[in-house]
Parts: sequence; C-alpha cells; structure tokens
Amino acid sequence: MHNIKKGFGIAFMFGLTAVLTGCGESSDELDDKLNHDVKITLVNSLDYMVDFHVKKRSISTGYSGLFDSDKIASKDIPSNSVANTYNYSYKVTNNMVNFGVRDSINADKEDRMTTTLSKNDNLWVIAWEASGDRELSVVDKKQSNNADVFNVRLFANGNYAVSVDGNHVLTTEKGKVTTYLKVANCANGLKVADKAIDLCTGDFAKSYLLVVDNSGKRVMAEE
Repeated sequence: MHNIKKGFGIAFMFGLTAVLTGCGESSDELDDKLNHDVKITLVNSLDYMVDFHVKKRSISTGYSGLFDSDKIASKDIPSNSVANTYNYSYKVTNNMVNFGVRDSINADKEDRMTTTLSKNDNLWVIAWEASGDRELSVVDKKQSNNADVFNVRLFANGNYAVSVDGNHVLTTEKGKVTTYLKVANCANGLKVADKAIDLCTGDFAKSYLLVVDNSGKRVMAEE
C-alpha cells in the first residue's frame, strides 16, 4: 500500500510538471507567456523639464514609491520634447501600471495616473496643461502613411478649429486625439485656432502626432 501511494505521488508530480511547463514547453517559453513587454514614450509638452517615472501598480500601496529614484524611466526630458522609448515588462497577472512626471529641477510639481496594459502595447504618454491644470494622457501609437503628404493627427489641450488648405476639417476636443489628416503644404497648409503649424522639420509620407494649444504647435513626434 505504501508503494502504491508513493507511485501515485510520483505520477502526480510528473503530471503537474507537464501542466506547469505547457505540456513540454521549456521554462523560458512559459516565462515568456507569463510576461508581456510594452513600449512607452513620454511626450513632454509642459513648460519645464521633467523626469518620467514608471512603477507597477499595487492596489494595496497605490502610488506609493512611484517617485523613488529607482523608478525613473527617462530623466531630464526638456520642455516640448519627446523622451527615449522605455521598454517595460509586466506579469500577466498584474497589468496595472502607474505613470508619473516630476519637475526635474525643483521637484515641486508632480502628476500621476494609472492605466492597464495589453500585450505588445506601444504607447504615447502625453504630459500637458490646460488653464493651469496639468494632466497625463495615454494614446496608442499608430501610423497612417500616405505618399507625398504629411500625415498628422492632433492632441489638443482645448477645442480649436482645424483647417487644411483653408478648409475647415474638424474641431479638436480637449484631451483627445483626432483622426489623421493629410497635409501637402508643410509651411502653412495646416492651421489650428488660425495659427499655422510648421511641419517642415518632418518628412513627406511619414506619420506624426502633434501636441497643440491655442498658440500653435508644442511638440511634433514621429509615430
């Protein structure tokens, strides 16, 4: 009877091992299924330099530890510029993440948000301001390339009229991204709030995210 129980225990352990390793998959393959990788790029349209922080979200601790020095994903990102892309890996059992930006010089301004991630996400995190209120917004990166034109979509801090070649095409919505627009004239083909948006630093046939306000363009980021 003892030998029967012992044999059953060995068989059970072999069966459990097969299940845990995906019926013959290696531990590395299993780890790959349990971990997902995403790409995150901060767009800083604020008036000051910031550090970008990323930390796994815990329901029990909330935002605690987000602004610790070891959670900096990108440091000293100038005003109206784009940070280097940050690669973040997370367990599939916890796909919540905290994002934060902090004034690099004085550390007296902090903004934060929580979002959930999906496998292979490629995200813009936009730091922006409207009427003294600062926000963080997440937008999926995507391309919509067309030959011989500039392909642009707009993220605005307010509701502004947009025209292409003198024709009204849409009105932006505060904190939302527009559909793609095709612009042939890089110097003044696109206007926001009747302000010409200079696209000439970009390239024809490529796609761009533009962060704008009522004064015009703040950041131009290639998708």
